[in-house]
Amino acid sequence: MNFGEYIKSKRIKKNITQTKAAKMFGISLSYLSGIERGLRPAPADDVVAKIADVLELSRKERYRLYDLAAESKQPPALADDLVTYIYRYPVIRDMLRYSTECNMTEKEWERVFDYVKKNYFY
Repeated sequence: MNFGEYIKSKRIKKNITQTKAAKMFGISLSYLSGIERGLRPAPADDVVAKIADVLELSRKERYRLYDLAAESKQPPALADDLVTYIYRYPVIRDMLRYSTECNMTEKEWERVFDYVKKNYFY
């Protein structure tokens, strides 16, 4: 599922027309239509946050929206919340580079994630 398909599915679940959604998101109807058809990339991060608010997305849904928005851009990017966090802590960049050199597998990353989930609750 791409960014536009995700927005469309959430918008339809909320019974919000495309016209009303465009107004609520603060973008033009033609721009929203292009996004939903996969013809346009995601708008600026502040508009993506507004979309998440209007659609009343859960934390997990919001993160998915941010990731899909970043992936829709050329070249693909990271979601803004992740970029901010990574730049705040240089050790994260070091860890990512080191893990790349070591060719860490997804299974190994899952173990790291399991450790974090087990030791830190939110």
